[in-house]
Amino acid sequence: MTRLLMLVEGQSEEIFVKHTLAPHLAQRGVYVQPPIVLWTKRIPSGGGFRGGVSSWNQILRSLRPLTDDSDAWVSTLLDFYGFPEDLPGYQEALGAGHSRDKVAALQERFAAVIEHQRFIPFLALHEFEAWLFSAPDTVEAHFGKIHLADKLRNAVQEAGAPEQINHGATTHPKAQLHSLVGGYKETSDGPTLLEKIGLATVRAACPHFGGFGT
Repeated sequence: MTRLLMLVEGQSEEIFVKHTLAPHLAQRGVYVQPPIVLWTKRIPSGGGFRGGVSSWNQILRSLRPLTDDSDAWVSTLLDFYGFPEDLPGYQEALGAGHSRDKVAALQERFAAVIEHQRFIPFLALHEFEAWLFSAPDTVEAHFGKIHLADKLRNAVQEAGAPEQINHGATTHPKAQLHSLVGGYKETSDGPTLLEKIGLATVRAACPHFGGFGT
């Protein structure tokens, strides 16, 4: 059986990997070890803070111990939205083209910098919460909020696809969910909804994600 180590951006992604992605991959002979949440700050006395990312060095410090395991494959579940611009070659990777081309180029650059033959990085386009827009009716039923599905469908129609929702600091997918739902809880509602929606639905609506976890 193939072992897979994963570095994830936060607790929402950690729960998603454990409850939804890992069982899916296990059926294909891939054992996903408990994912590692990105360290954002360590303190001298021990421990520190996890979740979120603001610099390339943060990613590198958390990722290097995983790539030291010579028998395992390594991947990531980090957001393309807000990805640190100090990754070497970041601006060159984000040339002209569709956002799917840009995120693919950034993943290639990410892999080139790490230089590990078993490392296959993945960046969510544009962020983890975009996948919830794949099934507006399921989201509405989960929250019991009338007309929510129509609002989610409008957001998708305006952007062109769930993965294309990324208009700015107040209108990216997570911000829109907070605005539309009010009581949206990232670490419980997000992973629970993705379990309800199912990987097949997300992959059909989100081509970039469709190439991840096959």
